Amino acid sequence: MTFLSDLMGLTPVLTDGITTLVLAMHVVIAVLVLFLIHDVLKKKLSPPLLWVSRHGLLLMFSVALVATSVSLFFSEIAMFQPCRFCWMQRIFMYPQVILLGGALFWKDRNIARYILLLSLVGIAISIFHYGEQVQSMLYPELFDPLTPCDLSGVSCRATYVLEYGYITIPLMAGTAFLLNIIGSTTMLLAKKN
Repeated sequence: MTFLSDLMGLTPVLTDGITTLVLAMHVVIAVLVLFLIHDVLKKKLSPPLLWVSRHGLLLMFSVALVATSVSLFFSEIAMFQPCRFCWMQRIFMYPQVILLGGALFWKDRNIARYILLLSLVGIAISIFHYGEQVQSMLYPELFDPLTPCDLSGVSCRATYVLEYGYITIPLMAGTAFLLNIIGSTTMLLAKKN
């Protein structure tokens, strides 16, 4: 067996690990959003958000790198065919690895506003894509999950991964975009204080 076929055999185990990480990130996001709401109302950043701001470049780079790696794992190793919306989400995530890598190297914190812009467009696509999947799960007779969304023959409503009753691939992408929205927003807020 080759290394790639060994990894293909581990797809369920790796998928479980990835979705558990996403679940943990949902808890982190909930806590960070509560801190953000509190701190915006008080007009002063709390120590946890100051820490996020100080390490924002590295944190956002890590999120973008993991999201890109997971997306490549699903398409190149697990052989899940990406649909039109998956490709659109990749267009807004993949450049973040390069941009944040360069920003880390040159210690350029001004990248935050551009990461925020890429992540806002990316999360909008993720939300729409997730909605397509939820529609097809709730009403498969109306929204056939097997009908291709373009000439590639892949359906945007197909659900390759469904863990914990709600985590799918578009939700994973949306989670990464949301983490980078929070990271870049925190960096921009710290700049104002």
